Amino acid sequence: MTIAYELRRQTAILIFDLEDRYARERGVRGRHPRPIGPIKLCVVGRMVGGVRQVIDPSLELVVRRNASGYHLFFGVVRLPDGTSHEAALAAGTYVVRVESRFYQWAEREDIVLPESETPYFFDLEPGYAYPFPSESSLPGGRGPTLLRGSLHRPDGQAIAWVTIQVVGQSNTYRTDDTGQWALVFPDTQPTGNVTVRFELPDGTVENVANVPIVQGRETGLAQTALRGWVLTDAGVGIPRATVRVSGYPAQTTTGSDGSWFYYFGLNQPADTVSVTAVLPDGRSRTQSNVLVQPRATVVVPTIRFP
Repeated sequence: MTIAYELRRQTAILIFDLEDRYARERGVRGRHPRPIGPIKLCVVGRMVGGVRQVIDPSLELVVRRNASGYHLFFGVVRLPDGTSHEAALAAGTYVVRVESRFYQWAEREDIVLPESETPYFFDLEPGYAYPFPSESSLPGGRGPTLLRGSLHRPDGQAIAWVTIQVVGQSNTYRTDDTGQWALVFPDTQPTGNVTVRFELPDGTVENVANVPIVQGRETGLAQTALRGWVLTDAGVGIPRATVRVSGYPAQTTTGSDGSWFYYFGLNQPADTVSVTAVLPDGRSRTQSNVLVQPRATVVVPTIRFP
């Protein structure tokens, strides 16, 4: 008996061409260095009449990386519950985001379905957790010149989609939902003070002047903050207590262990404030004469309740 087999070759619906810009510009890992670590590609929106419509929750594209380093999509998506299904995406133009631990989020709003034979190129910028080399082209074994930080709302919630740069001197960084950021400077960048430009999601621009950087080293720009604990006299954390700072409209809330953070604006000056904790039952206590120190986190004496 003769058995006939039919051999079919599955064709990719979408092809993604991802490169590590930092590695390429430094001349390491070849002319077209592929990204390191796991990569996630998600459909986060659809373009209708030139207007972006958000897809929430987003749909993760299940991709395969071929021998040439391209990421290929064959029509299967992964839902938030972890299950995979054949994609039921109608023909149209979609917004695809590349997410990775080591790279900044990158998006394109021109991904056309049902099928494209031309690869879509993403030039990935290093993220906060990128494994920067321990040495650069500088003599003496010095590393790259970096400036790091993070951005939070007063209640501690991280701020995404803030664009950060030292104009004409560093890369441009756009924060993700961790609020963390890292600026990279050329090896020739001298030690000295720079002005960091922050563009917030609502378009507001703030410039933070006199930020020191050191050639060949990593430095940090801390956001001005207070932190503390609300506890019982027995030392047990009190959750869900409201914490207010005199003279400032926002408030924050204690966590399950009674801990809290309160963050100020980027150009917060020195100040002396009172911190009041209000329990869910309405009882309150105040810690007075708390010093706010610019670009530092001050620990407030613990507020205790009987």
